[in-house]
Amino acid sequence: MSRRWRVALGLAPALALLATVFGTALFGSLAQSLGHAPAYGVEAFPTLRYYRAVFTDAGVATAAVRTLTTALPATILGLVLGTALGLALPARRDPAASLVQVPLLVPYVVAVALATVWLAGGGVLARALAALGLIEVPHDLPRLLDGAAGVGVLVTFVWKQVPFTALLVAAVRAGADPRLAEVAHVFGATSLQRLRYVTLPQVMPAVLAAAVITLAYNLGALEVPLLLGGGVRDTLAVSAWRVYADPDLTQRPQALAIAWSLTAGVVFTVAGLLAAARRWLPGVAGR
Repeated sequence: MSRRWRVALGLAPALALLATVFGTALFGSLAQSLGHAPAYGVEAFPTLRYYRAVFTDAGVATAAVRTLTTALPATILGLVLGTALGLALPARRDPAASLVQVPLLVPYVVAVALATVWLAGGGVLARALAALGLIEVPHDLPRLLDGAAGVGVLVTFVWKQVPFTALLVAAVRAGADPRLAEVAHVFGATSLQRLRYVTLPQVMPAVLAAAVITLAYNLGALEVPLLLGGGVRDTLAVSAWRVYADPDLTQRPQALAIAWSLTAGVVFTVAGLLAAARRWLPGVAGR
């Protein structure tokens, strides 16, 4: 028996258990979103009325727009800053580079608490600006956390995702062939030309992987927009949670329809990103 088959057979019991647990939950929630929820007094399977309600509800449409206007800027900003930081990290490990990993060790709930300490009306930023005379009192600081702009959610996402992208980029750059940049330098390429035509194509697979992971998370994130949105900027995930937490249990299928619609949106968005990247980004085509 080959090693591949031995590994597969060794993992089979655990994989079967995981598939059973998660598969039952997934198919059960899908069935409920289609009207099969006798435990909640709903038995209309199969029906698409809950999905029709999702696509005709103005509140859900607003939440979808808020989801995109939060996830896309956070992903783009995190990628730009993370790529720049990853390219700036030293090739060899040193104590300074290890500090980049600190935000990765902090749970998102703790990151929300840190954002509150720094960005709230009486927080560190407000007090610093008041001490510098830029605002009269700390409470004159505009509402960043729970305001309409959603700065708190954006900052929290970016703070957590910049080091993630940076470490991926730094790892790929460390394994890349340095002779390509040396050859480009010998033939007269400037620093910007070497960055554009050599370095960026080398690390682009890492950038794409970071983009897919962070975008998928940002689109479906719950705790950060729930805690920092203040009920002003409910995303689709928060909207689904609010409907699911409604005391009226007959609303549960509606919540699951929102959740499955969000899942489908994330899958199509990520698939579109991958297709566009393989077509237009250097270093990714053909992967």
